Amino acid sequence: MIEYRGIEILFENGYIRTKGLYKLIEKEFIISIKKRLRNEYVELIRYLINYVIDAKPLIKPDQTIAYHSWLVKCCEISEFYYEIWEVQSNGEGFGEGADYAIKVVQEQKQECQEYGATLKFPIFNQMIVISKGVYEGLAVDAVRYPSPEHMSGWWLTTDLYDDNVGSLMTVHYHHLAFKRPDLIKYFALPYGYRFNTTGKEQDVWFDENAIK
Repeated sequence: MIEYRGIEILFENGYIRTKGLYKLIEKEFIISIKKRLRNEYVELIRYLINYVIDAKPLIKPDQTIAYHSWLVKCCEISEFYYEIWEVQSNGEGFGEGADYAIKVVQEQKQECQEYGATLKFPIFNQMIVISKGVYEGLAVDAVRYPSPEHMSGWWLTTDLYDDNVGSLMTVHYHHLAFKRPDLIKYFALPYGYRFNTTGKEQDVWFDENAIK
């Protein structure tokens, strides 16, 4: 048993669950444990506890919550529990558990740690600018600019880009994430970072000119 902010976190019968949230939202959270590390599930549960305690939302059945750059849903499975489900990696609805959501967040953290960069998670419904060829799986050249709140700041182009800004498309982050899961790990790199996947090894670097 782990205690966090007055809430107990328990591992039982293949699940991780809370004990003590009922007094705040009249339900407890429970998550099916699959392939991820136990401490990663604890991190998610703590995130949800913080969300409840700090934001003080009225949690309703099927309400979605952004877990950094992925999305989970509170599925009412009994009068006592909300089971946490996640958007599936291909965007085709929600599935039980949170393994993919955890994977996305952990890989983004690892990428930032590798380059000593401060995490800046994109939000699920923010926008990304892309050129032709990005959805189709071509190698990309990407840069993140300081941007308004509704924009992630990411601009992704391929060899099909003809330098005509009018040909660029503005799409939701999650649509791109469904189409290009190979790129998700880079998207928490902060403003000023670039990455390029045209070579055998991906290049990542900070470009001071991108934040001027």
